[in-house]
Formats: sequence, C-alpha cells, structure tokens
Amino acid sequence: MERIDSHTVSADPASGRPAPPKASPAAVVKLLEQWMAEDEIEQRETFEILRRALDERRPADCKLFP
Repeated sequence: MERIDSHTVSADPASGRPAPPKASPAAVVKLLEQWMAEDEIEQRETFEILRRALDERRPADCKLFP
C-alpha cells in the first residue's frame, strides 16, 4: 500500500495497478438508480429513431408504426 494525497491506495496483486476506491453502499444504489433512469430515456429515444427509420421509405398506407 502507498499513500497518495492523504488516501491509502491498495495495489492489485495480479497487475500491480492501484485498486479502485471502495464506494459506500448508498453511493452504489444512487449510481444504479441513475443508470436505470438514463436507460429508460435512452431506450425511448432509440426506439423513436428506429421507428422513423423503419417507416421512412414505406408507403403511407403500409407504415409499421402508424
């Protein structure tokens, strides 16, 4: 272990690289909730792009998503 800027850093024995800092359980939960919220928004945006792309060259009376 070595000290960097008042933080103790553990090295990964296999690679010798510093191990990532440990996060509190509350921080992990907050991050997962943020990812889930972003995922929903991203999925909706992606679906809209896909929907438009699938319908753009189809005749008006043969749209997949009328």
